[in-house]
Amino acid sequence: MTGFCVLLAAVSIAAPKPNQRLPYLERCYVIGAVDAGVTNVVVQGVNVPVYRTGAWATLVDVKEGENTITVVCDESGERSECSRTFRVASKPKPRSPTQEPPPAPVYKKLEYAGDWPKPHPTAKAPCDVTVVLDPGHGGQKDLGSISPHGWHEKDANLLLSESVREELIKLGYRVVPTRRNDRAIALPERPKAIYAVGADAFISLHHNAPPADRDAASIRYAAVYSWNPLGNALAKAIASRMNEVQSSEMKSNGAMHANFAVIRNPEIPSCLIEADFITNPAGEEAVWDPVRRQRLAAAIAAGFADWHRGAVE
Repeated sequence: MTGFCVLLAAVSIAAPKPNQRLPYLERCYVIGAVDAGVTNVVVQGVNVPVYRTGAWATLVDVKEGENTITVVCDESGERSECSRTFRVASKPKPRSPTQEPPPAPVYKKLEYAGDWPKPHPTAKAPCDVTVVLDPGHGGQKDLGSISPHGWHEKDANLLLSESVREELIKLGYRVVPTRRNDRAIALPERPKAIYAVGADAFISLHHNAPPADRDAASIRYAAVYSWNPLGNALAKAIASRMNEVQSSEMKSNGAMHANFAVIRNPEIPSCLIEADFITNPAGEEAVWDPVRRQRLAAAIAAGFADWHRGAVE
């Protein structure tokens, strides 16, 4: 969910974005922020807790068709109000008992990947090991998720990638990012960098958001996803180190299976990190904390080094 409004007032709504069209649902999360020091926020007539940064998140009832969400803050007699209009699709018609269910999706490997894994680079020195870092999203259209203050995931991904790059270089590794600025890269093009530079591994960096009908204020965890056992070893090593520095803040779902397009590689170990939920007020604060980011980046780099040494099965 992307887009946000900035008002000359004490309250703003980050998501849903203006005139957004959502699939059919009965509840929808709404996130936004208020000026520093404001503590009284009312969404659709219900008081909502405000995080120390001014961020807030809540879940509201919605209906088919046009919906308008109104947020009001009233502090020291100063009242500010912000509204957001969006649409919810009609409820799908139930499937007939005789109607065939839709076919299960078929997830194919990367077109340009080989069928057999390359040897694990344990015998290589770090200076001979190359890893491709892929900060997800980018450009003017692919913003990724959005935080309560209206900050974009694409920027959080790039900041984390730059920090991970620095930490991997400190350990002696060769690092090739798919982007080091705000530019768009098509999904099929991202893993091609693996083959252009003869890389030994591929890591895609992201920050999460829940489905539109879940409570953004209550969902926060980290996870590292892979498509096959080859990538799972890399994912496990990184997830373990990430949990060491994040366990006091949130739970870890560890290494998990997923069919994300950029990691379907039978040849080169590939994983995708969802480092935090930027839609959660506490997650937003953590993601844009440079000290915390560097600590997380060092953990990701240490996990990669564990994988390189073969320390994790």
